[in-house]
Amino acid sequence: MPASNGGIEIDGDGDAFSAADQPTNSNVQVIVRVRPPNQREHEQGYKKAAAVDAAAQTLTLSVTPFARSFKFDYVADEDVGQEDMFQRVGKPITDACLQGYHCCLIAYGQTGAGKTFTMEGSFELFFCFVFGYARIFRLVNCFTTIPYSAFVQIYNEQVQDLLDPDSAHLNIREDTKNGMYVDGLQEVVVPSAEATYGVFRRGSQNRHVGMTAMNIESSRSHSVFTLVVESQRVVGGVMNRKTSRFYLVDLAGSERQKYSETIGIRLKEAGSINKSLSALGNVIKALVDISEGKVRHVPYRDSKLTFLLKDALGGNSKCTLIANVSPADKNGEETLSTLKFAQRAKLMRNAAVVNEDMLGNPAIMGEEIKRLRLEIATLRGRAILCLV
Repeated sequence: MPASNGGIEIDGDGDAFSAADQPTNSNVQVIVRVRPPNQREHEQGYKKAAAVDAAAQTLTLSVTPFARSFKFDYVADEDVGQEDMFQRVGKPITDACLQGYHCCLIAYGQTGAGKTFTMEGSFELFFCFVFGYARIFRLVNCFTTIPYSAFVQIYNEQVQDLLDPDSAHLNIREDTKNGMYVDGLQEVVVPSAEATYGVFRRGSQNRHVGMTAMNIESSRSHSVFTLVVESQRVVGGVMNRKTSRFYLVDLAGSERQKYSETIGIRLKEAGSINKSLSALGNVIKALVDISEGKVRHVPYRDSKLTFLLKDALGGNSKCTLIANVSPADKNGEETLSTLKFAQRAKLMRNAAVVNEDMLGNPAIMGEEIKRLRLEIATLRGRAILCLV
């Protein structure tokens, strides 16, 4: 069952229909989370190599020859719990989703770094928060619904529906208006937080996992859980409808064969995982080059992962990356690699827009558009006065 939302702060005073007629160009938000040392690391003579400065939002890697400091939007040490992570990271991006923006939360890091733990905690709180918000919106004549959810995995470069174990070789399509989607994917109606979490748990049980020397339950596939959020409000005979998608992405962990000791099918899985993560790195590098004024082709089609996440990577979406790392000196090389990846991702820029339609009488709609433009101009004027 999902966690109770009794401890989650839900602010019902905000306007879910804030006008936004221009794309929001923003860098990807990057969060680093350091997990506590595990039993295996203690057995190997654990030495701490990752130091967090919460005031400066920096992480310093002290193990030679990988010593270096990094600064991110937020750095969470091992004492930061799931609810604190949600309040600091999950709630802002959830707010954006409820305002009509497509949003994406991605967990990245080496195998065994705590990605799935972070994401599953986010799932529980996220579902409670979204449905709690929906109840508040109804009190202000704004009807918010969750039309459906869907859950896929990419395993050995094959797209599979986690809610339909018999599915295989599904195709990724691109729609000029609605963006990326998986053809033939099962869409499940979810009337409550409990139902949504039940769908998530059911799909998670079908995900490919396996044992390696680094992780006894290593995810062998990338997973993408999608939740569609739709909000409607009728004003003066015009219905304003906003439809957004929230992607929760749990990437399989990068791994080195000499540490994970994979053989046979596990080795094949590792090769596929590392290849797709390398393609992800190449896409991010190309997007960063473009943001710096260079002319580059973005190789989205080099992997199913990057093609499916095209909207989240440089497109119409607000994106947050959570880089999960181990604190142990034995993992210094992988931790450095993760931090470099996260640092590069922070330079990537997306152009998110509010996804909305206005339905009704054309004359009334024209008047409503004029009213909204006047409201925007008035608010901008007040903002300028506040700055003077």
